[in-house]
Amino acid sequence: MARIFSGRRHQGSAAARTGAVVRALCVVVVVAAVALAAAGTVLLRERQAQAAAKPTASATLGGLKAAPGRAGWAAMANHDMDMKNGYQMPSAMMPGAPEGDEMRLGVPITLTNTTGKTRTFDLGREFRLGGGGLKTPRTMHSDNLGQLPRLNPGSAVQGFLYFDIKVPAEGDPPLHLLWQRDGDEQRLTVRMIGSKPAHEHGS
Repeated sequence: MARIFSGRRHQGSAAARTGAVVRALCVVVVVAAVALAAAGTVLLRERQAQAAAKPTASATLGGLKAAPGRAGWAAMANHDMDMKNGYQMPSAMMPGAPEGDEMRLGVPITLTNTTGKTRTFDLGREFRLGGGGLKTPRTMHSDNLGQLPRLNPGSAVQGFLYFDIKVPAEGDPPLHLLWQRDGDEQRLTVRMIGSKPAHEHGS
C-alpha cells in the first residue's frame, strides 16, 4: 500500500508541474499579445501623425472639407490684392496695414460641409500659418468671411484668410496652413502666385 500511495503522489506532483507550466505559457502568450497590440497602436498613431505632418492639397476634419487656393501678397500701397489673374481685393476687406517688415498674405480657401447636418466653425481659432521664416505658427490677421459661423448640409463658402508675415527667404521651408478642428490636426499646402513682392513700407 505504501508503494501504491507513493506512485500516486508522484503522478500528482507531475500533473501539478505540468499545470503550472501550462499556466505560465498562457501568461506569456497573453503578455505577448498585449505587447503586440500596444506596438500596433503606437505604430498606427505614428503613421497618422506623419500623415498629418505632411501638407496636403485638401483635408476633411469635423465634417468640413478645406481646400486652399493659390495665395498672393497684398499690395498695401493701393490696398488691392494683386493675384496676377485679374482679381483684386477691395480695400474695405483689407483693414489696417502690416507692421515693420511684414507683408500681408491672402490665402483663398473653400470650406464645404460634406455631411447631412449643419456644421459650425471658427476660422480664427482653427487656422494658423506655418513654415517660411516663422518660428511658431502665426494666427490670422483677418478674413473676409464676416461673421459666418456655420454651414448648412452640402453647402460651401469661399473667402480669404489674411496673415501678416515677413516674406520667406530663399531656403525657408514652404508655407502651409495648420488646421486644428475637433481634436484633430492637418497641414494644408499653400501654393503661391507670382514672384516675391518688393517691400513698400516707408516708400
